[in-house]
Amino acid sequence: MRLHPALLAATAAIASTFAFNAQAVTTDWGVHDALEVASVRTPVGSFNDSYLFSLTAVETLFSTAVSNNLTSALNITGGQVSLFREAGAVDTTVGSFAFNDVTGSISHAFGLLGAGDYYYEVSGAGTGSLGGFYTLSSTLLPVTPVPEADSLAMMLAGLGVLGFLGRRRIR
Repeated sequence: MRLHPALLAATAAIASTFAFNAQAVTTDWGVHDALEVASVRTPVGSFNDSYLFSLTAVETLFSTAVSNNLTSALNITGGQVSLFREAGAVDTTVGSFAFNDVTGSISHAFGLLGAGDYYYEVSGAGTGSLGGFYTLSSTLLPVTPVPEADSLAMMLAGLGVLGFLGRRRIR
């Protein structure tokens, strides 16, 4: 069966339009360093980029997304950053936040994440004449240890004894 040349040309034009208007880039950061940064110029149309990484211990991530707009040449609308934990067949959503040409720089903290494999998914639409431009940064924050209940009780008891002894000395 042969396709009519006009139908074949129309099909090719539609396919090339969808191919030009969608972008999907995957970047593997490996084990997450103290700071990871990605700066991406998107094409005109929708984009959906992924940034894979691993955590080796319990960590808190602080993420910032910036829509770097340049008048009408570079612009992003509907920007979304989502964090997922890889969990086999169905990945777990940890959280997400939005960014665009109005919000500029938006930050979000994802707290106390266990060791394992994760990925950011950044999506939206490049609506400038040259598409869009965004920067994603991900920072590991130190996890502050919380004292155990028995340690806290011992510390308070010790402070009480010191207070009692100090009061006796004054008398």
